[in-house]
Amino acid sequence: RQAVFGAVEPDIRSLASDPFGHMVLQKFFDIGSLDQRRKIVVDLLPDLPALSNEMHGCRVVQKAIQHVPPDVQEQIAARLKDSVLACMASIHGNHVIQKCVEQMPVKSISYVVQAVEADAKRIASNMYGCRIVQRLLEHCPHQELDTMLDRIARWIPDLLQDPYGNYVVQHLLDHGRLQDKRLILREVRENIVGLSKHKFSSHVVERALVASGVGEHSSELEAERSELILKIIGEVGDSASPIWQMMDDRFGNFIVQRMVQNARGSERDLLVAQLRSADARLKKTQHGRRILLALQKDDR
Repeated sequence: RQAVFGAVEPDIRSLASDPFGHMVLQKFFDIGSLDQRRKIVVDLLPDLPALSNEMHGCRVVQKAIQHVPPDVQEQIAARLKDSVLACMASIHGNHVIQKCVEQMPVKSISYVVQAVEADAKRIASNMYGCRIVQRLLEHCPHQELDTMLDRIARWIPDLLQDPYGNYVVQHLLDHGRLQDKRLILREVRENIVGLSKHKFSSHVVERALVASGVGEHSSELEAERSELILKIIGEVGDSASPIWQMMDDRFGNFIVQRMVQNARGSERDLLVAQLRSADARLKKTQHGRRILLALQKDDR
């Protein structure tokens, strides 16, 4: 193994960008000695930002982050600091930043959090930036993200309907602060019909119904969840109620199906009564028949 390393050592930099050579370096991070792994990183450090934004190089950098000790991770993080925005916007570099967030302590990647704070809406609604925000929510304590979360919260109404921002809002429902979840649930409740019939925000509505009933803050969110469900159902037999408008919609009908699967107690009784009152209408459309099928399956 040492003989092989000695043969490739002079070409470490070029191998990192090579379609086949990068796999050799990745294997050394898997099975090589600590000294060999350190040596590879030392040789790559000068070109680390460029490598992070390359198809093959980014894989080597990610593997390095996974398999080197904290002091070497710190060197990698420091070298990427000045290139963080370019990496976050890159089809390849964003994966490197995600790996940093997953593998390193918050103090080492605080500049990533600061970058999001400085341009929260743009990054949260970016194809690659939204992924980094999601990783931060998964791996960082809330107290380290307070400013970032406050700035994202300002843009919840816009992010709800954004092709990428909606994923950030969904992640807030799973990993956010209690206040973030309450804000989202209120926004959803106040605009339930429009959001339910929108391609992207309909996923947030669906997630809100599920996430508010499970997880860390489910007991504190019980009242908000109940208010949302009752708002959707409306008065039994009232064809102007939100659920009547949602059941025929190509996106909204999936939310109704999710409600059938997750409603409980008196809320479920009310939901079933409302759907039974719309039985004739439901039978006439493909979307409606899906809801009736979901209801039949849940009754078994």
